[in-house]
Amino acid sequence: MINPVLAQFGSPTHWLIFLAIVLVVFGAKRLPDVARNLGKSLGEFKKARREFEEELMKADKEESKKAGSDEDKKEEAP
Repeated sequence: MINPVLAQFGSPTHWLIFLAIVLVVFGAKRLPDVARNLGKSLGEFKKARREFEEELMKADKEESKKAGSDEDKKEEAP
């Protein structure tokens, strides 16, 4: 579900107003630093998300192996 506030933020006019406000708040000299830091933050976030997903998949595989070996033991026992 799309946030209603973000749904109205799609027109070019809204983007231009937003960019003008950002330019006024941060200034032209600091804007590249802000963008660089934002990019680094997003990169770190993606890296952490990827590592978390890998850990979940690894745990899921281990759980599947454990469940499979439990099933084998049940079949072997009379």
